[in-house]
Amino acid sequence: MRSSRFPMLPLALAVSASLVSGCVSRGLAFPPIADLIVEPKPVLAPDAIYSEVALDAYDIAIEARGDRLAAQVARLCRFFDTMGMNGLECPPPETRPKPG
Repeated sequence: MRSSRFPMLPLALAVSASLVSGCVSRGLAFPPIADLIVEPKPVLAPDAIYSEVALDAYDIAIEARGDRLAAQVARLCRFFDTMGMNGLECPPPETRPKPG
């Protein structure tokens, strides 16, 4: 019978393999990198104050940015909720109707 010179080595490998598999089995994915980037606020051109169309386009851009930022924060909130952070009240994911 062959004796092992390092009897703890197989045990240490087995324990480390079980720890790694435990980390992978949670199934959590990190949020997209885009959710960690703050979108800059649209800038109103100085001559846009004389154009109703330009002002409307600016208002639409500001409103759309607000909607995107709210969705971004909701995704991050749900991510941290799945990570176990306490005290969060996250909105449910948006469900968009399927075209058809």
